[in-house]
Amino acid sequence: MHMRDLDIELLRTFAAVCEYRNFTGAANCRNLTQSAISAQVRRLEELLGVRLFERNSRRVALTESGEMFTEYAIGILSLHDRALVEMGRPGVEGQVRLGIPDDYASYFLPSVLRRFGQIHPGIQLEITCDLSTDLVLKLEKGSVDLALVTRQRNSAGGETVCSEPLVWAGARDGSAHEQNPLPLALFPPGYCLFREQALKSLSAAGRPWRIVCTSRSLSGIRAAVSSGLAVTVVGRHTLSTDMRILEEEEGFPVLSDVQLALHIGKEPLSDPVRRLAEFLREEMGRINPEKAPPA
Repeated sequence: MHMRDLDIELLRTFAAVCEYRNFTGAANCRNLTQSAISAQVRRLEELLGVRLFERNSRRVALTESGEMFTEYAIGILSLHDRALVEMGRPGVEGQVRLGIPDDYASYFLPSVLRRFGQIHPGIQLEITCDLSTDLVLKLEKGSVDLALVTRQRNSAGGETVCSEPLVWAGARDGSAHEQNPLPLALFPPGYCLFREQALKSLSAAGRPWRIVCTSRSLSGIRAAVSSGLAVTVVGRHTLSTDMRILEEEEGFPVLSDVQLALHIGKEPLSDPVRRLAEFLREEMGRINPEKAPPA
């Protein structure tokens, strides 16, 4: 009998769907689209010859076969990652101070940082969350070793590691997007390219707007949007499950992509800093490799 091999990437997607219990959360965790998550789940089910999930419009639930397979999947992934640790480049120890905006820290990188910790258990990560422009300044002052930020017009330098599509977002069951003038929740002026793009595109489209919430953190903006008070602009990969994308046919102009840039401190760099920089280049390039320039 011919034995078929299990694809590690399919197992990681299965584990992500099990953790978040919906395809949106799994897509954010895996840095994939929801359609890609659905396709990978179908491939895994076809490979195993069983149905793993029962699906509805909001959540998914494990079938009896899915419950049984969970233990195997977690065990295989654990052994796989342990093998990378033991056979890869063991023995690296130290600390890395990473600066990252809180939207990426919360929704974009948890799985990436978790995998880095599994591969390099001796490297301690210290995370600083702030606005992108402030993180570049912290890097210049030596407060952080690396900064993964949205490239701003006034923040030159760094290397582009990927591009991120910007989307309009509103509460999943809200109606703020129908109001006139359009209520907006945005970062403060002078700090964020998202704000600049939002206001410029609305003005070009001739759509009236008003600011109802200004916050330096994504949590404040999310609260305003989730409550139905306002709409905002976010990176597609940081869209939370209580938000939905507002489309062009609903009166929202198309937004340009933004670039994510990796800023690295001055030489000489420690080995842990080099390892994390290398890892981030590789992981971010997987998001949309066709748009990521060579390092």
